[in-house]
Amino acid sequence: MGILDAIQTGLSELLSHKMRSILTMLGVIFGVSAVIAMVSIGEGAKQEALDQIKQMGIDVVHVKRMNIAGELLEEAQSRSPFGLRYADADSLTSICTFAKRIIPLRQVFAKIKTGDKPATGKVIGTVPDYDLVTRSKLATGRFLREADMKANAQVCILGATVKRDLFGFDDPLGKTVTIESRLFRVVGVMEPKEVGSAKASSAMLDINSDVYIPLTVAMDGFQIFSGQAIPANSATIRQMIGEMQARHSRDKIGISEIIVQVESAEATIQAAGVIRSILNRSHQGIRDFEIIIPAELLRQQQQLQHTFSIVLAAIASISLLVGGIGIMNIMLATVTQRTREIGVRRCIGATRWDIVRQFMLEALVITCVGGLIGVAVGLGGAQAISVYAGWRTVVSSQAIIVSFGVSAFIGIIFGMYPAIRAAMVDPIEALRYS
Repeated sequence: MGILDAIQTGLSELLSHKMRSILTMLGVIFGVSAVIAMVSIGEGAKQEALDQIKQMGIDVVHVKRMNIAGELLEEAQSRSPFGLRYADADSLTSICTFAKRIIPLRQVFAKIKTGDKPATGKVIGTVPDYDLVTRSKLATGRFLREADMKANAQVCILGATVKRDLFGFDDPLGKTVTIESRLFRVVGVMEPKEVGSAKASSAMLDINSDVYIPLTVAMDGFQIFSGQAIPANSATIRQMIGEMQARHSRDKIGISEIIVQVESAEATIQAAGVIRSILNRSHQGIRDFEIIIPAELLRQQQQLQHTFSIVLAAIASISLLVGGIGIMNIMLATVTQRTREIGVRRCIGATRWDIVRQFMLEALVITCVGGLIGVAVGLGGAQAISVYAGWRTVVSSQAIIVSFGVSAFIGIIFGMYPAIRAAMVDPIEALRYS
């Protein structure tokens, strides 16, 4: 019997016992589909995290303001009372010759509205090169200019979400937006940036809701954002802020973040060490700032997700193992049922190798058919998870190939013992079997 004849015999055996064949393939179907679906979820989560980290830029170092509380507060107030300051950005600019750009940011408390229509967003004071460092693009208009900084111009650039909330489909250029009782003229609108699924976006603030104003304006009369709201309509508080800022030079005014762009992702680790050393000295050892290196986060996330994908695949592979055991059990039962057939074939000239090959191919046909069905179910399951659960899934061709290949390998391995068992049947005894 040739290979094609053995395959045809295997398919005929499947069709003649449909229910038994389906039950035999269930383990393989569930195993393959589980591997594909779970690896797709893992790959989707990995891609989601990587996209979010890449949005921060992998050639930059972020220095973020930290609020001191508890026992360290009194010491911090005496040794580093202003926290992260504008002077820190100046120091880094003069010392860090390796930096391509240094961008200070100041997020402030402010309500945003136009007329009676409010919008939810963050008001961020920054400098002209911010869009270059963050690789943000303008949909229309322009970004901040040096002239805006020098003139303390009350101009703003709207994120895509804020623009939609305030102006809908209208062109906002040249129109005014009220930011904490001040009128700002809209000079630009940013292109929308993809921030991933809703669940991922809750962990990462939606940059499409940002409103950008000149840093010099944000440092004049606005309260820096520290996570606790203040009464936006309180003239007394605004007056106190103005008096405090008048007493101190601009260098001592607090800022929210400093972004340092360097030549490459590989240079960020060394740059972070230099930045930490400079700030530790100027802040007298008070850790009222934190340094975030997106390139390092990217490497850690890649390693974590790789491990996570392996664990998911290993868990799902248990179903394939169970399916293989089921195939072996069914094939052993088949050997018993077909003992007389085996005896007849041996008597008319079939060798033991012919019997082994026939049963091995039948087991292989079962697992391959089950594997194909499992691939289809896995692809459908991954799509259903994406649609109904809102999770990002990325179907990997490698997962499909590996899971299908493993299912075929299981057919060979677990079909081997029943095939050998069938080949070892004595022809004379087999003919007596009824």
